[in-house]
Amino acid sequence: MDRYPSSRYALLELKPETGRRHQLRRHLKHLAHPIIGDATYGKGRHNRLFQELFGCHRLLLACLEMRLMHPVSGASLALRAPLAEDFRSVLEKLGWASLPALANSN
Repeated sequence: MDRYPSSRYALLELKPETGRRHQLRRHLKHLAHPIIGDATYGKGRHNRLFQELFGCHRLLLACLEMRLMHPVSGASLALRAPLAEDFRSVLEKLGWASLPALANSN
């Protein structure tokens, strides 16, 4: 893949402090670590590889938790969502589904 004889992939936990449009996608592209499935900021070769090997036809980016202040009451809110099944399937095939950061995402 690409210029090298092999490719390595990483599962990242990101904690943005603002909600700027495409912030994570653009920052990771700038660091030469684009998100798999990102048609705009990603790498087509890697996206196609994940489509072929894992049937992955989506952006592998998920918000599992969001913390914010309620706009009226000012109360602290923590919104949580489970990881989508198709995303979890890719992680299982890579052997990453049992990582501690994902343990509570069901």
